[in-house]
Amino acid sequence: MRSPVTPTTAATPALATTRRNFLGTAAAAAASLTLAASPASVSAAALPVAPPLSFTPLGSTSTLALADDAVEFWSGLLAGAVQKTAKELVLHPLDTAKTRLQLGGSRRALVGGGLFDDAYSGIGPALLSGAPAASLFFAVKDGIKSRAKGLGKVGATLAAVAGANVCYWVLRNPTEVVKARRQAGIDGDAAAAAAALWARSGPAGFYVGYLGNLAYAYPVDASKFLLYEAYKRDAKRRSGGAPLPALNAAVAGALSAAAAQSVATPLDVARTRIMTGGAAPDANAVPLVAEIFRDEGIGALYAGIEPKAVRALLSGAIQFSTYEATKRWARGVLVGRG
Repeated sequence: MRSPVTPTTAATPALATTRRNFLGTAAAAAASLTLAASPASVSAAALPVAPPLSFTPLGSTSTLALADDAVEFWSGLLAGAVQKTAKELVLHPLDTAKTRLQLGGSRRALVGGGLFDDAYSGIGPALLSGAPAASLFFAVKDGIKSRAKGLGKVGATLAAVAGANVCYWVLRNPTEVVKARRQAGIDGDAAAAAAALWARSGPAGFYVGYLGNLAYAYPVDASKFLLYEAYKRDAKRRSGGAPLPALNAAVAGALSAAAAQSVATPLDVARTRIMTGGAAPDANAVPLVAEIFRDEGIGALYAGIEPKAVRALLSGAIQFSTYEATKRWARGVLVGRG
């Protein structure tokens, strides 16, 4: 099901961006996470261009670095798509239940008594942008990280996740809004929800909650990757540098994701309310959290925590185990060992 606003309009101008501009672009993207900017300020030029997949003879250090950048970008692109598609298909019912529990009282009643009725509502929009957006996220994250090693492990991860999130939500936000409204039983099917958004607000309607999504996603992703990478470094040190087995990656990813997402649940509630019309379209997520606490109590800020925690555990397990396995295979293919 296609949305009236296609993500490719944001990505196409990026083809003019050169690889020389890539690192500077990512740094600017990370700086934009002060949340002082509006969605309109995220220009199409902020999306990096894929490094060319060509391997010249390794006659110098710089040539080797360029080859490594390309391998990291393209293997991240494929691995991101695979893990995201798997997560969407397996975990969508839990996401539906979580979204319905987070709605305000009057809107929650619109959904009816069945928390899991029509549990795959909104799966079409989720799948439409899920793999491309996740591919972009991991390609940008891995590309920035490979070129920002001078910032140290933690600094490189924070910068990489920041730049990747800005790009991810430019592509993902339109279908995320439609998906959330479908899960809430608002505006009918996906096509009707998209048409209603377009009629009411035009293109801007599809970027309702963009800053709220960034405010939620960045601390969650940053803490999740930092926790996971700390475990991964420790495991490799204890195993003498051997690759992390899929089962270990699944356990570490599950615990990292559950810890990060549980702490950030109030921000998740806020962004859900903004996207489904339970709060003003231009509401700021952080003040909205305070407003919900004042009017409805702390319980409302942790609505949906049960399916969210289960989903986070499964999501982390699927994401990191699938990602590690796919990326390892893709690296081997790209350097001629596959």
